[in-house]
Amino acid sequence: MGSHSHGHVNTGETATRLTRALIILAAIAMLEVVAGRWTHSLALQSDAGHLGTDAATLGLVLYALARSRRPATARHTYGFHRSGIVVAGVNGLALFGISAAIAIGAIGRLSHPEPIDGVPVIAVATLALVVNIALLLMLSGRSHELSVHSAVLHIAADSLASLSVIVAAVVILTTGWTEADALVSLGIAFLISIGAVGLLLEATAILSEAAPRDLDTNAIRLSIETTAGVEDVHDLHIWSLSRAHRVLSAHVTVGDRPLGEVTMLLREIELRLCSDYGIEHATLQPECPSCASHATRYCDLDERHANHSH
Repeated sequence: MGSHSHGHVNTGETATRLTRALIILAAIAMLEVVAGRWTHSLALQSDAGHLGTDAATLGLVLYALARSRRPATARHTYGFHRSGIVVAGVNGLALFGISAAIAIGAIGRLSHPEPIDGVPVIAVATLALVVNIALLLMLSGRSHELSVHSAVLHIAADSLASLSVIVAAVVILTTGWTEADALVSLGIAFLISIGAVGLLLEATAILSEAAPRDLDTNAIRLSIETTAGVEDVHDLHIWSLSRAHRVLSAHVTVGDRPLGEVTMLLREIELRLCSDYGIEHATLQPECPSCASHATRYCDLDERHANHSH
C-alpha cells in the first residue's frame, strides 16, 4: 500500500528567476573577462570563469527542472526527479575542473607576477559582489531540489570570490604586492573545490539510494513498531528520488484481523511518516505472524546472478 503527499513548489516562478540569474551572470562574466585582461588580474579572470560556469550551471538546472515536471511514464514510473541529481553531479565535476584550472594559473602567476591596475579591478569586482548577493537573495529557499541548491552554492562561492578579489586589489594598491592576486586565485580554487566535494557526496548518496542523512532509520523503525497493532517491522528501506522526495518500503507484521482494520492501521503509519519525517511515498506490505515466521526470499537476485554466470 502506498501514500502520496507531494509538496507543491512553484517551479515556474523558480525557473523564471533562474533564467534572469543566468542572463545577469553571463553579462557580468563577460565584463570581468574584458576587465581582467585589461588590468592583468588573474583573480578577476578566475572569477569570470567561475561566473561563466555558473551561467552554464543555471542552464543545466533549468533543463533538470523542466524534466522533473514531466509526468511519470510506464518506463519511468517514479517520474524524472533524478535528472536534477545528475545535473548536480555534473556541476560538482565542473567545479573541480574550474578549481584545477585556476590553481594552475595562480601557481604560474606566482612564479611570474605581472603589474595589476587595482582601481578598475575593485570597481568590477564590487559590481559582481553586489549582483551575486542580489541573486542569492532571489534564489535562496526557492526550491528543495539539489540541482537548484547546487546553483545557489555556485553563486555563494562567487560572492566570496568577488570579495577576495576586492581585498587583493586593495592590498596591491596599498602595498604593491602583486602576488596577492595569485594567492587570492588559489583561495578561490580551494573554496570551489570544497563546494564540489559536498555536492558530489550528496549527489552520490542519493544516486546510490542511501537513506537521507537527516533521517534516523532506527527511530523510524521504532515509530512503526510502537504503533498499536504492529507486531514487527522488517525489510525496511528508505531512499530518495531527489532531495525533496523521500521514499520508504517495509514489511509490517500485524495480527490476523479484517482487511479494513489493516488498511486503517497502515494509513495511520503512512500519515505519521509523512508528517514526522517528510516521507511522501510509503509502501507498506502487511503480513500476519504465521506468514512472517515462515517467510523466505522468493527472489534471490544474488543467487540467480551466480547461476547465470556459470
